[in-house]
Amino acid sequence: MRLLTALAAGLAVAACASQPPPPPVAASAPRLPTAGAFDGWYGSYRTDAGDLLLVTRLGWFADLGDSTYRTVYAGASPARFSIGPGFRVPAPVAATLEFDPAGLTVTRAGRTAHASRVAMQRTDVTIPAGRATLAGTITQAEGAGPHPGIVVVHGSEPGQRYYYDFWVGLYTSLGLTVLTYDKRGQGASTGSYPGEYPTAEALGIYADDAGAALRFLAAWPGVDPNRVGFHGGSQGGWTVPLAIARHGQAAFAVLVSAPAVTVGQQGVWSDFSGGGARLPAGTPAEMNAAVRADHSGYDPAPALASLQVPALWLLGRSDRTVPTEVSVENLMALKKPNLRVELATSGHALLLNQTGLTAEDDAAPGLAPEVIASIRAWAQAQGLSSPLRGEVPPRSGGGGARRDPSAAFGGTPPAGGGAKPERA
Repeated sequence: MRLLTALAAGLAVAACASQPPPPPVAASAPRLPTAGAFDGWYGSYRTDAGDLLLVTRLGWFADLGDSTYRTVYAGASPARFSIGPGFRVPAPVAATLEFDPAGLTVTRAGRTAHASRVAMQRTDVTIPAGRATLAGTITQAEGAGPHPGIVVVHGSEPGQRYYYDFWVGLYTSLGLTVLTYDKRGQGASTGSYPGEYPTAEALGIYADDAGAALRFLAAWPGVDPNRVGFHGGSQGGWTVPLAIARHGQAAFAVLVSAPAVTVGQQGVWSDFSGGGARLPAGTPAEMNAAVRADHSGYDPAPALASLQVPALWLLGRSDRTVPTEVSVENLMALKKPNLRVELATSGHALLLNQTGLTAEDDAAPGLAPEVIASIRAWAQAQGLSSPLRGEVPPRSGGGGARRDPSAAFGGTPPAGGGAKPERA
């Protein structure tokens, strides 16, 4: 199961290993840039008004103020690009992005704004993890420390650290120092890749790797060792609670588009919609009954029952990979005051989406508005957030409707839903 945002996730959003071929467009329409086009430009940018803009190496542009999240297309020069009106809709051009040594100039609706690059200290590191060595990058937030820290844990893809540039940008904007790493056996990490399918053995390996990464970050200069936690997206929702149960030390956890059901239950739900390609034929009640009837595969219940640290669990209302309703039932049944469950108007990718279908993700103007708002508010409540200098509060619009107060879920689970296939 692959997560776009984090986001995305890596915003969830998390993050998809690679972008699938874009929808057919006219020959004159913008094209995807060549590989590596953003290696010199990726990072965080602050406008004169204080808005935070992000550019990722996977070629995505985000505005943390209004939740805009779009694919970036090649322009007339290596430093000039464009975004369209939807996540994977290149035309008509909605804005142009032009990079220069001083920063980024964004032109939208006839108005131009310049954004200066936010100075971040990035340090490549190697992390001992049993018989493997994980290659990672620590990105340090601005300002004097010690800062809280967060380790970004992979979803099911054979992931590398650059998949999670969005989450690095979001968390550093809140004042956290972030560690991302290549999955074992991938990128520059050594060891044997356990594979995408979440067997109990594979999840155990990933949990041990996550624990090693957290211990490494907790010892990093300028990081508060008492305020270091995890971000886990998609399959990371199985990995992170298991890592905490095995190794302790984590002070908090953020889980996005993360299953709180068995591996078999997640697969049953996914199979109903063919990967978000179609609406399922069954009713929500029928599908949820089929999910509840399955008890196969890795079961996260013991790890979830032992989870004592503050945790935010953010799920898409229309996720077609993860069974939201049953996951919420399971989480609420734990009756844990440390666990906050919130819902976003999204599918698995955390993009603004009412149906959870992939086609609606492609046309989405940005992230569901609850994604950034929920994480910001929760981090502030936990004493983790110290926003970047000059940052302004998020704006409404752009990425979709205003935040729905009912998204904070504390009782009866929502009816309906859907989920996005693939077995994680």
